[in-house]
Parts: sequence; C-alpha cells; structure tokens
Amino acid sequence: MGDEKELLMRVAGADPTAITPAVTMLVSHLNAGRIAPGDEIGAINFLNDFAALSEHLRIEIASSINTSLLEFYTNESAGDGLRNAAERLSETLRVERPKHYFDFARNILASNGSIFIVGAGFSYDAYVPLLREMEGVACSTLYDLGVADPQDLYHRDDMAAWERIAEGWKTFQHHVSYTLSPKEPAKQHFIIAELFKLGHVTHIVSFNWDDLIEKAYRQMYNKEIPKIVEEDTTSDHALWKCHGDILNPDKRWVLPHDEGRVPPALEEISVTLSVPTIVIGYREQEHLVSKKLIEVLEKRGGVTRIRPDLPNNPPYSFADNSLMCMKKIKAGIESAKNSSYPT
Repeated sequence: MGDEKELLMRVAGADPTAITPAVTMLVSHLNAGRIAPGDEIGAINFLNDFAALSEHLRIEIASSINTSLLEFYTNESAGDGLRNAAERLSETLRVERPKHYFDFARNILASNGSIFIVGAGFSYDAYVPLLREMEGVACSTLYDLGVADPQDLYHRDDMAAWERIAEGWKTFQHHVSYTLSPKEPAKQHFIIAELFKLGHVTHIVSFNWDDLIEKAYRQMYNKEIPKIVEEDTTSDHALWKCHGDILNPDKRWVLPHDEGRVPPALEEISVTLSVPTIVIGYREQEHLVSKKLIEVLEKRGGVTRIRPDLPNNPPYSFADNSLMCMKKIKAGIESAKNSSYPT
C-alpha cells in the first residue's frame, strides 16, 4: 500500500513516468473491488481525467476496465456522486478523440520540433496585465503627454486614447518597461524554456513585450536564449519578439490597435516548416499576423489553440490555461518518450 501511495504522490507531483502505472493500478483495484466505497468516486474521476488527456490512456482504460462494473455504478442504486462520475468516465471511453495533449506531444517528437506562439495570456500568471487591465499605465502615459483628464479620455474614447499614446510611444514604452521589468517568470515560462533547450520547441514566437521567457532561460541555464529582435535577422532555433522588447523601450513596439508585425525572415521560415504549432493565450485579432503566419502554419503542420475560453474540441483547441497546458505537454512528451507505442 505504501508503494501505491508513493505512486499517486508522484502523479500529483507531475511525474510523467508515474501516470501509466498509476492508471493500471487503479483499474486493477477497481476491477477487483479493492477500492474502499468512499474512494471510488476519486479513483473514477482520476481515470476520467487521464482518459480525457490522452488517447493512448483512453484506449488502455477502455480495454482493461470491467464494463459490467461501470454499468453497476451507473444504475439507480448507486449514489449520485458515484453514478455521475461513472457516467462521465463511460462517456469519455466511448468518445474517440484522435488528438489530445499526449498525442500532440508525440507529434512534436515525430516532427523533431514545434512552433509555440504565445500572447498576453501566457504571462498572465506572472501578473502581467492584459490589454483590458492596462488602464493604469495608459493613464499615466496620457498624463505625462499633457492630457488633463486621462481617465475621462480613456473611458470615453478608447481609440482616441491609444492614438494619443501612439504619438508619445516612447513615454508609454518606458512606463511599461518600468512596470514589467521587476516581474518574475511563472512555471510555464520555465517549462517552455526547458522544451526549447531540449529542441522540442524549435521556435517561440512571442507577441509579448515582457522578458519572462528570457529570464526563465537565463535562470535555468546561466546563458541568454537565442533571440530575434531585428527585422533582418534569422535563425533556425530562436525566440522571436515580434511586438517589441522591454529591454529596448526606445525602439517602437507594436502597440494596442496597431496592425501587427511578422518579421520577413519568420514568414520565410513558416513556409518551409511542417511541424505542429500551438497558439497559447493569443487571440489572433491581428489580421496581418493571421494571414502571414498562422494560416500558413495551419496548412503546413496544423495549429492547436489553447485559451480558457475556447471550446474543448481536440485536436484544434483546448479550453485550458497556460500553466496547466504546459505541464500537460511536458508530461506528454516525457510519457511519449517512455512509451513503447509507435509515434
């Protein structure tokens, strides 16, 4: 029993090598009736979570669980909690989902790389404000630019406020740089830095001004991440700062309501790479970016989108936050590496 508790603790600690044996152990105990009545709901929910995460695990559970037992749990004599959990698992096992995080991770391994496109949502856990939360820095800029009542203008005419800020872009960018410079990376920044270092992420395309991925990479490896900030520079393995960089507030960034920007070198790369692309926390509202980059990548290697507000419809989208999706992708890659199943 001690070994089994240790196995579940490893799963809770995001150890990817523990997931498959833990699933096998729980299915075996359920089939044999060795799960205490009060713990059955938790065990079934655990299996449902991983069946929903990975097509490989879904097939494993579906082929090994006692279907008569699930039918028993879903009958009228079962309590509501147990019946609901069993019904959810039964539905998950019936619905074949061709791609989940595990399968996406196996795609990355099979393709020898991937492209990650990140937007403001990727840094939200590090207390970096989204556009709708930038009133403070916007109004401070407007005040410095001579606007008598910045809040009135900002609330009365949002576009006029940002047009005025664009005229005084250097003042705004120094305000943002001062605000964002003290921020520290969140867990997802460290995970993407690690996957980049290992070569599982070939290119990181960032539409953020912050330097949190750079900080994470520097803290992990004591060196600077290969980074592209100039229009005429290229690389086959780099972090692309397409909207600007807080380390250079004196060079014009792409500001809210601007058209957007894709470096020509990145455009050229996008038509040659046939690797999976994942878009995290970026709403694709810039027409130029969609046309010159994302639509091209979608035709080449496919695009998967992740935002909390998206419908959970694999393989094209996942309703998830940045931290959880990065944990699942990392776990999926580690699990796929250790799997004997062909990619």
